[in-house]
Amino acid sequence: MFEVIVGSTDGVYRLNGSQPEHLGVEGERIWAIHAWRDAGDTSILAGSYGNGIFRSTNAGKTWTQANEGLTATALRTIQPDPLNSGAILCGTEPARGFRSTDGGQSWRELETIATLPAVEQWYLPYSPRAGAIRNFYAPPGGSNRLLGSIEVGGLLNSNDGGATWDLVDIQPDDDIHYITGHPQDPNLLYAALGWASLEKDRRREDPPPLGGIGRSRDGGKSWRKLHSDYTRAVIVPPTRPDLVLAGPATRVGHEGRIEVSANSGDTWEPASSGTEFPMEDMVELFVAAPDNSIWAVCSGGRLLRAQPGEWNWTAAVPEDAGIDVQSICFVAES
Repeated sequence: MFEVIVGSTDGVYRLNGSQPEHLGVEGERIWAIHAWRDAGDTSILAGSYGNGIFRSTNAGKTWTQANEGLTATALRTIQPDPLNSGAILCGTEPARGFRSTDGGQSWRELETIATLPAVEQWYLPYSPRAGAIRNFYAPPGGSNRLLGSIEVGGLLNSNDGGATWDLVDIQPDDDIHYITGHPQDPNLLYAALGWASLEKDRRREDPPPLGGIGRSRDGGKSWRKLHSDYTRAVIVPPTRPDLVLAGPATRVGHEGRIEVSANSGDTWEPASSGTEFPMEDMVELFVAAPDNSIWAVCSGGRLLRAQPGEWNWTAAVPEDAGIDVQSICFVAES
């Protein structure tokens, strides 16, 4: 059993059958959310788009702001630190990273991100802020390596757990929406890519297309483009590492589809059963649940779920609930 907690355009909800329960932070657009069990209760960190992080230690009964140490208050991801047990990472607009070691009460900036020479070029097509860190990922194997996706800026790379950073080149792509990889192979990486670019001089007279899914088999030294449709979401299901699931679209935010590959992305098959094709929106994010199901947060505020292999998607939130889902997390019940 597990709890499902979502961030929406109107605060935080707990999904409870056909009657979602509103937990607070009304009026805030919650683009990032993280929760865990602590001393028999549920602690929640809700990252708003502009007013920083709201924190609850009693399952949403009361909330306080938790912005100590933050220098940016538009949140894009809050997630467990894969390299430090009990620590939490968050990424923001503009593209900055922060770590908390006290349950989200205070934050310390990963300061060297802001000192990279390319930082002045980072941007967002839809925001005046300079870029966004959309997620962090640590390849397996205990190497202390940490990667981060920057929209629009490139792929962050740290070989010392976030103390220092450089950029991995996925030429010609700079619009990195998500970075992930195979759970047993540290060299097999996947990046979800958009259509924006930093520099026109990176584009040759007859340039290759931007966007799609990038795959690296050598830890990021070289990349192969698997397709060139606009993509924000890619995941290797934890219980099916032989598969890769992606959510490309032919238009930004619209005409999406869900596809699966059983050969590391060389070829793709439809995996959109249960939803329209093309979709009215597109998948923004895939998240794995404790019961091994995969959940899809969509750009239109829908939330879908399916079991790996079956890929028969069903709505996780009733249409008449009026909830515009932006983010999701799961809490295993003790």
